[in-house]
Parts: sequence; C-alpha cells; structure tokens
Amino acid sequence: MIEKIVIFKGSRKDFDGLLKDRVSEGEETVTFLELIKIYNARLRPNESGVAENALSNQISADICIVKAEDYGSVLEHFLSNFANAISLNYDIGTLYLQNPPKRVISSLETYDDIEYVSSEYEEITRESLKRVYQNLNKDILGQEKCKKQIISGLYKLISLRRSKPIVLMFYGPSGVGKTETAKSISRSLGGELLRIQFSMMQTGEAYNYIFGAEHSKGSFARDMLGRESDVILIDEFDKVNPSFYNAFYELFDEGKYVDTTYEVELKNTIFLCTCNFMSEKEIKTILGPAMYSRIGCCIEYGELSLGEKQMIINDSYNEILNELKEDEQKLIEESGILQWFNENVERYDNIRLLKTRLENAIFDELAETFIISEANA
Repeated sequence: MIEKIVIFKGSRKDFDGLLKDRVSEGEETVTFLELIKIYNARLRPNESGVAENALSNQISADICIVKAEDYGSVLEHFLSNFANAISLNYDIGTLYLQNPPKRVISSLETYDDIEYVSSEYEEITRESLKRVYQNLNKDILGQEKCKKQIISGLYKLISLRRSKPIVLMFYGPSGVGKTETAKSISRSLGGELLRIQFSMMQTGEAYNYIFGAEHSKGSFARDMLGRESDVILIDEFDKVNPSFYNAFYELFDEGKYVDTTYEVELKNTIFLCTCNFMSEKEIKTILGPAMYSRIGCCIEYGELSLGEKQMIINDSYNEILNELKEDEQKLIEESGILQWFNENVERYDNIRLLKTRLENAIFDELAETFIISEANA
C-alpha cells in the first residue's frame, strides 16, 4: 500500500532540496534498490539469499525515494507494473519519484493522493536581463553587437506573453565565445548549462538519443527533464543529421517534447544553438526553410581583435599565476612566457586553443624546472 505519491519533475539539485525540506531525520526510509531486492526475492526465493521472514511479512517504511537514474535498474515490465511491484512487499507512507517515465506515471494513476511538483526556473524580467547583460560583459570579451542581439531576442519572453521557446543561433568561427556565452547566460539565470553535443554521436546512437530507445539509456528528453536552468545549448547544430530535424519542429514551435519514454514541457525555455556556418544565407540554405523559420534570431560572432586577444592572454595568465606557489610564480614571471604570447598572438584565431597553449607553456616550464631537472640531477 502507498499512502501518498509525490511526482517531481526537474533537476537533481531541486529534488534533493525537496527531500531535505520534507523528509525528517527520524523517518524510516527505504531506497528503491532495497525495495527491488525484496521484490526479486519474492519472485525467485530460492536464489535470492533473502531471509524467509522478510518475504512472508509486509514491511513498513515511512519514505521510499526513487531517483531519476534508478529506473534503469529494472526491466520494462516492471515500469508498466510499477505501482503493484512497489507495494507488493512494502507499506509506504510517502513515495517520492524524480522524473518517472510515462509508463510509471500511468501505473500510478489509480491512486487518489498524488502531488505533482516541478523545478521552478527563473522568470525572465527586465532585472534578470540586466544581470544577463552585465555578466556577458564580464565573461565575454568583444562581441558587443552579439550581446545586444541576445538581450533583444530574450526580451520577447517579457513582452509577448509567450508560451513557446526562444531559439537563437550563434554562428561564426570556432573559439570566439559562442559556447562561453551560453554558459554565462545559464549561470545568470540560476543553474549549470545543459549542453547537448550531437557531433559526438554516430547516426544510430544519435537516433536513439533523440527519439528514445531503452528506458535504461540516456536520451534528449531525459536530459532536458533534469536540466538545472531553463537554458539549453545544442552545440554544433550543423552536425545534426537532417533526417532528425522533424524532432525539433514541435519542440521549437510548442515547447513540448515526447519520446518513447518521457514527456517534457519546455514552454519558455531558451534554446541556444551554435554552428560554424559563416553566414545567415548558409544557415538557411543548409538547414532548409522549415528549420530556419523556427530560429528567432541568427547572431554572428566575429574574429576577435588583436587587443582583445591580448586581454584574454593576460587574464588567463594571471588566473593561472594566482593558483601557483610563490617560487612557481617567480619562475613563470621571469620566463618570458607572457611576453612571447603577447607578441605572437596573431598566430591564434581560436581562443580555446590560445588558452590551452598558454597553460601548456606554463606547466611545461614548471615541470622541467621542479620535477624533471631535479630528478635527473
């Protein structure tokens, strides 16, 4: 028997916060894995190693907690029979479920006392947009036109009483701030960025990820359901196979996404897509009119100036230096590394590569002086 059910949809951080607020320290809690162990023992008593009295008596627990990753530990048939399987050996006071699959929710619908709770994402207001803009100015060097276009694009969430997502496409060369912009916006609006990288997947893997396959596998819908902020980055959208575009039409139009296992509402979500296309015309040609028409604004990122690159070098150099010991700082300051990078900055178009080369040069010098040379002495 289950007295009360709380179905939570949202991030692990918020789910943990809910449990902290509602579950008292003295309440008897059973984990989902403990419950499954008893359930399997009831089905196969001779193989389980569970004491016989544990199978013959109903066990009571105040609380049972099922986290998003727990559903992958059971087979499909268990999900469809979830309510009966949970209560087979246990009398449970309150059952807490994080991001349950559709089949689990369906199996629980006969219960009267079900409470639905969701993560609450920050509402876009003029004050929150000011904060986004201020943080962009701190986090991203240059790209002033891009920052203004972003704020203009997001302003629609205030003024048009929308119930659909905002979709912005950042385009331009690699390593000029597109991904860092998305991270900055997400932090400004209350959480870590959900970053989806389709370029890392082969076609079959991407198909299963987008449309859902086995409930035990990761999926686009499951990741969006567990997001911390209402900002989602689809990195390198130009690498998405065109045969998958239809999955994004309803998502970008209506803010709704359904796969074989999950259903997600994303009404006012901000989707930031990046690509390495070099013009808006190229975006329209390659993505096609149907996908292009669903993009609210295409925002071009340009190459950084020499002075901006030098500012990045100095900021990165000082950031690393502040983490070093005094003798290490002195060595690096006398090494001429900073001067060399400032004089040769025009060699680098990609800012990520520039930062990596600078970091490697510093730690090569430290390793040679304090480890290799002393070990060989």
